[in-house]
Amino acid sequence: MSTENPSGSEVADALMRVTHRMRRHAGAPYRRYGWPVAQVRLLLVTESLGWRPRMGAVRESLGLTGRAVTAAVDALERDGLLAREPDPTDRRASLLAITEAGQERLAEIKRIAREHSDTTWQVLSAQERRTFLELLLRVEAHIEESG
Repeated sequence: MSTENPSGSEVADALMRVTHRMRRHAGAPYRRYGWPVAQVRLLLVTESLGWRPRMGAVRESLGLTGRAVTAAVDALERDGLLAREPDPTDRRASLLAITEAGQERLAEIKRIAREHSDTTWQVLSAQERRTFLELLLRVEAHIEESG
């Protein structure tokens, strides 16, 4: 691949390769602590959805099967990091609440994620990271506008 005048497909292929590698390596820091990536992601998504989201909303956000989410919730509940509560408006649904221990784990997860990201992106200067982000956001907006 020539970096002099790369085609759009060459840029897209490189971006896909980098994204794939980043996804593959993203869980490594958590595995060192014995934290399954599915549980880490579930805690992060539960927090991002706000106060006591429904389990179904978490499942949808993660793009996982109900069985996979239930297994992760069961494990987090067993570890005291998450509590499952009945939804007062729908008997069939459960709400998820992050416990105090879960909040502490989330703080540690975020610290580890920051350190891992900083290490990953230290190859670029601050200006290069800023430019790269601006370019990615421009391409993202173009894709959204194009339908």
